[in-house]
Formats: sequence, C-alpha cells, structure tokens
Amino acid sequence: MAFNKSVKDKILVDRQSGERFPCVMCGGRFPLPEAAHIIDFSEWKERIGSDRQVNGIPLCPNCHKVFDEVLRPYLYNALKHFGIDGLPDCWKKSNKISEITGFDLPIDTE
Repeated sequence: MAFNKSVKDKILVDRQSGERFPCVMCGGRFPLPEAAHIIDFSEWKERIGSDRQVNGIPLCPNCHKVFDEVLRPYLYNALKHFGIDGLPDCWKKSNKISEITGFDLPIDTE
C-alpha cells in the first residue's frame, strides 16, 4: 500500500527549497524517487496505528526493488546476528517474488 499523498510529499520534497529529494541509495533524480516504506505498511499500521513520514525514504524504482528484495532481509540477518531484538517481521524475507529474491548474502562470522 502506498503512502497517502500528504505523507508522501513530506518524504519526497524538501520543505525549504521545494525540490524533490534524490534517491537515498544511488543519488539519482530520474526516474523520480518513490516513497518506500521502511517497515511494511500493514506491520507499521499494526504497531503505530497511522501512516507516518518517519517510516519512509525516497528511493528510485530500481533501488526500491533492491531495498525490498535484498537489503532488508540481509539487514535483518546481520542485526539478529549481533543480538538486536524487536526487528520488524517483514524484514525476515523479501516481500516480492522475482529472480533477485534468491540472493544469499552470508554474514561473516569470523
């Protein structure tokens, strides 16, 4: 589910300059960044009860896909390895189905 328009505008547009923020991963400004949920909307809504700006980052469509399918599961595994608890359940695995989902980025334990 996408952010509502007012929250999305807060995530994507600098209030002082009125310019759109670049993608936080690649720095690209084209194609226009999307507002990506850091924690899936349904889990965030269950925990917090409302759609909020702090749960979003501007990402281009390509980086949005990489974030959802590769980085969130990898980050979850890395943080769990270092003993962090209370992580969002949605980070455990990719929330999309595609060829990229099978990536295994092992954590070096040595």
